Amino acid sequence: MRPDAVYPDLAGRAALVTGGADGIGRAIVEALARQEVKVAFLDRDRERGEALAAMLAEAGATVSFHAVDLRDIPATQEAIAAARKACGPFAIGVNNAGHDERHAFEEVTPEYWDDRFAVNLRPMMFVAQALAPDMQGLGGGSLINLSSISWMKGSPHMIAYTTAKSAVLGFTRSLARALGPDGIRVNCVTPGWVMTQRQRALWITPEKWEASQQAQAIRGSIDPEDIAAMVLFLASDVSRMCTGQNFIVDGGTV
Repeated sequence: MRPDAVYPDLAGRAALVTGGADGIGRAIVEALARQEVKVAFLDRDRERGEALAAMLAEAGATVSFHAVDLRDIPATQEAIAAARKACGPFAIGVNNAGHDERHAFEEVTPEYWDDRFAVNLRPMMFVAQALAPDMQGLGGGSLINLSSISWMKGSPHMIAYTTAKSAVLGFTRSLARALGPDGIRVNCVTPGWVMTQRQRALWITPEKWEASQQAQAIRGSIDPEDIAAMVLFLASDVSRMCTGQNFIVDGGTV
């Protein structure tokens, strides 16, 4: 684990993270907790979510986990309301949840296409909609949406995913304009190929690793903690004049 920069203004604030039980989301939840943020996180993986929440609580963090499938918008809204009761009004929201399932272009059905958007894009709108009144009441806040460089590279083996992730940037830019008058900043974090346990288990091979290293300007593993570090910066008021922007963390791949 890499040491975090310390952002004193974050202490005591409340943050909501989607997809926080594993991978990049877990790193974000842990990084926020180390900043003494009251962290609520949503994930459909109840077992991993409860285990992470218990671990953080034992370490003294204020944490609230809620098991929910983000494709179910009413259930997601209910989970956010319950999280608010546990943590208070949210000053920080991180739309992290996503699923980069590989698929062939010729095999995509209308149902599959809609499901990929329901996982990778649609929840962002309604999570932001649920959190915006909290931030308006607080006089400002920070919303952070996660994209992927896969759409910039034109990755052909997950076209539904890349299309949804490209839309995250348009959503971010429009929402930044809509909420800017309320002092709410909206930014996008776009990771490269992050070496989560899932990526290592399912996709990485010696050949793919070498190709990724050749593509990066800075060689080395891009870890979940690297993405969490950017999220902390954008959550803090040190980034007070950053909004509507796309912050790429990919070792210089694109």
